[in-house]
Amino acid sequence: MTALSGLAVLAIVATSCGVSRVNDEAQGPGTTSGPESTSTLATATVRPSTTAPPTTTTPTTTAPSATTAPPTTAPPATTTPLPIATTPAPTTVSRVPAECASLPTGVTETKLDAGGAVHDLRIFVPSTYNGTTLVPAVLDWHGYAQDGNQQAALSGFEALAETEGFIVVHPTGVPNPGRTQNAWELDPARDPNRDDVAFASSLIDTLVGSWCADPVRIYSTGMSDGGFFTSILVCELSDRIAAASSVAGVLHPPDCRPSRVVPYIAFHGTKDPIEPFDKDLEAFDEFAADAGCGPHQRIELSAEVVARKYTGCAMTFYRIVGGGHAWPGSPIADELPASLGHTTDEINATAVSWDLFNAYALPG
Repeated sequence: MTALSGLAVLAIVATSCGVSRVNDEAQGPGTTSGPESTSTLATATVRPSTTAPPTTTTPTTTAPSATTAPPTTAPPATTTPLPIATTPAPTTVSRVPAECASLPTGVTETKLDAGGAVHDLRIFVPSTYNGTTLVPAVLDWHGYAQDGNQQAALSGFEALAETEGFIVVHPTGVPNPGRTQNAWELDPARDPNRDDVAFASSLIDTLVGSWCADPVRIYSTGMSDGGFFTSILVCELSDRIAAASSVAGVLHPPDCRPSRVVPYIAFHGTKDPIEPFDKDLEAFDEFAADAGCGPHQRIELSAEVVARKYTGCAMTFYRIVGGGHAWPGSPIADELPASLGHTTDEINATAVSWDLFNAYALPG
């Protein structure tokens, strides 16, 4: 399936049903979604901390480095200041395992059995990697009914990783009970045998243990459903995610209690036909309140991009004026269905996200 056909399916599902992805996730299998205005995603809760189950990876096969598939109430603000992320320190050669010298470059397709499901992984290592350093790693989560290959094409993160020298992994989700579309687990009550947060933690373990990723420089981003899942990781894996960004999907669970402030940015189009813009902005405001941010500043970056930059913290919400359900600056923007709305080229979500990521590392 190409990115064009895959994203067309998503557009058809959304427009023909007249509902948002939010409603489908919030309801149980076999139910009928209601209008966007009745979305109940904000009631999703954070699961209790769990120990990730043992993980199993399959033998990897190296593929060409080219892309293979174009595709309610907020809790009180934290009163005690959370630890602040720090800028990255140089990686010492002594920390690098000898096996890093033989790490395969380009795209490797493999699988990871963790969190109660087997997930396909697309892992990209830049051709310039020489095995002498640990490298940053970006987790890029796809949208609803998509897969990792399609997200790789949509965001273009692999091309930037090649230039900037970091690893990027594109996992593929699995369907929720009673569904056939790939998704990330936004409500832990949907499937008691599955834990996507445990999967994400195991994925980080795998990247650090087998792919020479720097454990203090792991970052998360995602589109739509993947943006929601990134929000959940900000809440639950703040001790492992150094910084994050969400595109067309921000979720603030009522019991979100990160152990530290995670530098976080988001992008959303004001004319998104699938995910309501106002709900994402409200959710992001709640993250800013949790972080103890000060008042926000309104900065007009261009005719189509207005930044809502919060003072006293590393958080910014980018309003894409007239933007649709889109990844700003996507390299395949011209191939996407018109029903998804306008994709701006006045800001590049991939490049801006990496600028944030590259400025922060976990403390310690």
